[in-house]
Amino acid sequence: MLRKAPFTLPPGFLTAFGYPGGRRFVALFWEPSGDEACYDDGASYACGLCDNGLFLRFIHRADVHRWLDEHGLHLGSSDEPARDWLIADALTRDLYAAPCKEAGTIVRQQRLQGGA
Repeated sequence: MLRKAPFTLPPGFLTAFGYPGGRRFVALFWEPSGDEACYDDGASYACGLCDNGLFLRFIHRADVHRWLDEHGLHLGSSDEPARDWLIADALTRDLYAAPCKEAGTIVRQQRLQGGA
């Protein structure tokens, strides 16, 4: 189920994170293999090349952490792979979350689906 977050990404986040740009919808998550923040835009994927600290500071921000917790969203950890991915809209900075499979479809098709 696609959920729209009640907050947006800070300006410049995707560039600072290490995403080179090029696509509108970009998934953000944590991968336990290598213990790294990652992105996937449906055409390119990077893990181990992103700013781990920036990602962790963002998801541990009080409002973000509370929203993730309230909805039982798990973006991955050192011990477990992600069940959900954050989907960033590079044009509007809006954020969504969806289970990995659904999020993968969204970034590949570059089209939001479901009940945002």
